[in-house]
Amino acid sequence: MFDLLQDSVWLKTNSLIKEKYGKSLSYRAMKLISDSADNAEKIFYSNGDDLIIPLKSKNMNLGDVVVDRGSLLDPQQKMEVADLVKFLVEPKLYSIQLKQSEEAIKYSGRALTLVSTKAQILDLYEPEAVEKRKTLSQVILLKSHTELSRNRVALKIHEMTERNLFVHLDDIIKSVSSKEELATLSDVTIYVDDVEKLTEKTMVLLKDAIETVTENGPLFLVGSNLDMDSILQKDWPESLKKDLAGFFFDIDRVPMAQQTSEDILELLFFQFNGMMS
Repeated sequence: MFDLLQDSVWLKTNSLIKEKYGKSLSYRAMKLISDSADNAEKIFYSNGDDLIIPLKSKNMNLGDVVVDRGSLLDPQQKMEVADLVKFLVEPKLYSIQLKQSEEAIKYSGRALTLVSTKAQILDLYEPEAVEKRKTLSQVILLKSHTELSRNRVALKIHEMTERNLFVHLDDIIKSVSSKEELATLSDVTIYVDDVEKLTEKTMVLLKDAIETVTENGPLFLVGSNLDMDSILQKDWPESLKKDLAGFFFDIDRVPMAQQTSEDILELLFFQFNGMMS
């Protein structure tokens, strides 16, 4: 995919892996006929001397990243390379595929739709949809000094909610100009990777949307590297600071292996048997 290969995230990931492990990356959009279904479910697998890392967002296959002669790496290095690729390239590729649609996001009443390249409209929100796992709050602050850690946890929470779309606020801000429009994105996780980088206008829009959001509205995952005391000292809308202080995850205080643990995230942020804890 041309857009991916020119993207700064891809170039940075390729450079990091080349520098640290001496391996080069390539991308293939189509699966090989010889690939088995079992391989597609693995974090990585070997194909000759190459290491194959399948990319997937929920049930959408996004192709594979091929690490040239990566099967010669030791097990720990293979896992490290796979983690880098999945946490950096996978969400970027998903975003690119959305943008390459004729229209990434289109409104039809209160229904959110994704338009395919054949102009067939696929409904992503249906009023009669089966009830999904609900969070205790529609706003969760993810605090970590590392952007990669915030991204990993955000994607895991999104996966656990079984929502259809994970979008960055920056990617939709040109299409969404009011809190009412944001409220229509009922089956969507809206992610802010660093709240400090928001413009004043976007900050106000985020504040207004969070103030009026209901449990049937979008889920806002807001990233920051600031501790809570620093956030409360910021010259931001008081209601926004109050909402961010309600439910937050200090990711850096949890061992890396447990940061995306479903058990931990379930206890912190999800309703128990559909009821508030």
